[in-house]
Amino acid sequence: MGKLSVITPVLLLACLAGCGDRSAIPADAGAGVETTPPASGEEENVTARYDCQADTAVVIFEDGTARVSLPGGERHTLEQVADSNPQVYAGDSLYFTVGADAAHLSQQDGARELACTKAT
Repeated sequence: MGKLSVITPVLLLACLAGCGDRSAIPADAGAGVETTPPASGEEENVTARYDCQADTAVVIFEDGTARVSLPGGERHTLEQVADSNPQVYAGDSLYFTVGADAAHLSQQDGARELACTKAT
């Protein structure tokens, strides 16, 4: 829990600087949290990358999963929601939506949201 308590203030401060009235996504999830580097060859299966507010990033893989990287190195794995339109990935307490014009990372309750842009 010590690591999570350090990350939450970092996210909150980063979001206050660039998120307007919305709060940052806290790193309070347990299952699906990774702190090790990606496996060799994993980056070859990437179909898209997104840079989000609060120094957060999302990578989408060919196998239908997405990985959220938080400041400090924590990663959360999200699963694609079948037949979702717009494209949605969900897991832990996070929810990533990819529409035609915008992408957003939020908590599943929709209370906190970060805008994301597709990386080139």
